[in-house]
Amino acid sequence: MAVLNQKSVLDMIKEFRRNWRTFCNSERTTVCGADSMLLALQLSMAENNKQYSGEFTVSLSDVLLTWKYLLHEKLNLPVENMKVIDHYENIRKIYDDFLKNSNMLDMIDVYKKCNVLTSNYENYANISPPK
Repeated sequence: MAVLNQKSVLDMIKEFRRNWRTFCNSERTTVCGADSMLLALQLSMAENNKQYSGEFTVSLSDVLLTWKYLLHEKLNLPVENMKVIDHYENIRKIYDDFLKNSNMLDMIDVYKKCNVLTSNYENYANISPPK
């Protein structure tokens, strides 16, 4: 994955604003930064704990451990030898459902969708017109 600099982030935001209808199904969508992603993950983990232990709480160390794993997984970085919390698949499903039901996208999803859109545009631009 290329290192993002300020210009590429601004280009990504412009691309998202131009083509937001291809990214989401709703009229209004909130893009989550890292702080909102972390909060959504914390709420998802607390909901998971409520289902399994009856308490709507989660420890900060578990949130940070899961955050690290989530970022590696979403960015397709190596996750082998990383500790993962119990019921991670359920937490991930709750997290994804929370974003979907709240009409939210996280920055990683926006980046991935813009990257696909940009690469499709570049591939189309590289095709020469028939003579």
